[in-house]
Amino acid sequence: MKTLNLTVDGMMCGGCSARLQRVLEALPQVESCKADHVTRAVELVLKEDLSLDAIAKAVEAAGFKVV
Repeated sequence: MKTLNLTVDGMMCGGCSARLQRVLEALPQVESCKADHVTRAVELVLKEDLSLDAIAKAVEAAGFKVV
């Protein structure tokens, strides 16, 4: 497994963090996700490789932006 740390803009509250976690955890390659709206940090644990472009598209589809 591989851990990936990202900075994401647009999370304003705990609800935003929870929504982003649900979206990313729905990706089959993602084992788990932790998102923190205060620090803008997202930690992904991947079961298998997933391109940064694919992650960014999922983040943007949820209404946020990878920095």
